[in-house]
Amino acid sequence: MSKMEHFKIYCEVALSSNILNRAIKISLIVGTLLNLINQGENIFTLNFENLNIAKLLLTYFVPYGVTTYTATAMKMEFHIGSKAIIEADLKCLDCGALIHVKKDELIPECPTCGIKTHWKLR
Repeated sequence: MSKMEHFKIYCEVALSSNILNRAIKISLIVGTLLNLINQGENIFTLNFENLNIAKLLLTYFVPYGVTTYTATAMKMEFHIGSKAIIEADLKCLDCGALIHVKKDELIPECPTCGIKTHWKLR
């Protein structure tokens, strides 16, 4: 599988509704708290002239990016017993065994490695 195909799959996962919803919620909560900590005096007094809009927006973007990256990275690890988020060919990192899983199919253990299986996109 080419790097472009891996990137395409990564983007598909990152833009899935459950990851987007979680990232937006976390961003709103954490971003608001950080904005209140960093620029609270300007927000509470409605002193918009001294409010740094770029910092205000970045303060929401950072937790969104971190949440999206973390959730996507976890989904891309294909843990045994979890549902496959996409149809994919997987390779066991330990023994090199290959399998194919369909979307929403439970990811099995490697026949050789058992519960120590570590799957990766092929």
